[in-house]
Amino acid sequence: MELNYNFISFLDAVGFIQGLTLGSIILIMNRNRHKSTFYLGLFLIVFSLKLLHYIANGIALEKYHPSLFLVPFNFSWLLFPLFFIYCQKISFFSDQKTNYWVLVPGILSFIAQLIIFLMPYQTRLIIAQSVWYEFLFTYLGIFYSWSIGLWNLVMLNRHKLEIQNYYSLVESKELNWAKTFLIYSLLSSLIIHILYYYDPDNYYFRLIFAIFDLIAISWVSVFGLQQQNTHTVLSENKFENNFGKVEAQIQNEEAKPDMADLKRTLTKIDHIMENEKLFLKKDLTIIDIAKKLQMHPKKISNAINTITNQNFNIYVNNYRVDEAKRLLKNFNKLNLSIDGIGNESGFKSKSAFYGSFKKVTDITPTTYKIRFDKKADK
Repeated sequence: MELNYNFISFLDAVGFIQGLTLGSIILIMNRNRHKSTFYLGLFLIVFSLKLLHYIANGIALEKYHPSLFLVPFNFSWLLFPLFFIYCQKISFFSDQKTNYWVLVPGILSFIAQLIIFLMPYQTRLIIAQSVWYEFLFTYLGIFYSWSIGLWNLVMLNRHKLEIQNYYSLVESKELNWAKTFLIYSLLSSLIIHILYYYDPDNYYFRLIFAIFDLIAISWVSVFGLQQQNTHTVLSENKFENNFGKVEAQIQNEEAKPDMADLKRTLTKIDHIMENEKLFLKKDLTIIDIAKKLQMHPKKISNAINTITNQNFNIYVNNYRVDEAKRLLKNFNKLNLSIDGIGNESGFKSKSAFYGSFKKVTDITPTTYKIRFDKKADK
């Protein structure tokens, strides 16, 4: 009997080697520095091990070596939970209690598969042909993982809102890549199972499955290695400890806001922003303002959200856009490029400058300058 080597198995093998190699490197290089990368590395390794099952089926390895039948690498219960833990570790909620319990079903599933794998071949064959085996280790695991994936999306949406309420510089902090990856994974998983149900042996369907997996491993590897942890600014500056006594009062204000008090608070914020030009600090956070005003950052955030209907990020960027407009009106007197004006206005990058400027004015900085010059020439 000969092994059936084919292109699909080759793609799965590439994904296996890539995921196992990068996952191992991440675990070795970052084991003492960033605990979050441990779960990224573990996710990649588990993902790559899952491919061994497809490789074995693709080349008919189990027929050639029956002892490898039902290798315990069906990680339907574990992949999404591992990515959930990783996302929590790098998110705004990293200081909260980690939901390790989501890993328990996956660990129990692996132990059960391992026990079955150690049984005699004939026993494994009977178990594999039973209805409960596929239902328990595949379908139920898939629904559990999808549930965790959807929960992860909710958490990432909450993370993005919190980031925008506490940071003026949100680039690389919003975890948009992780959210996009989750949506991609959920949709591709759904498509894969629909196609598999329709025709499990279709060559082109299996080719699509292999490509989906290869894209997923590459995606997580590239963006995950670039991603830094997003610590909550409250924990970093110990504001929760310093202002712990007013926490209950702030929660009460959020439930029953005193509009007059919130307006007074916003006036103080506006005053310090305009007079000290705090918006020029590229990495300005709500903590910087809280320190200046000796006020709890949540109270500042509450005032901005309630009175202006804006988050902190938009509120600060509006000041930066106004500053950029002022500089653009004096463009000919300044030895600055348009990108330089964005930098002088407090924007960290060209994309942040152009994006915020167009959001406020509906035109680009270049168009704004041209229109102003035409009006000035009349």
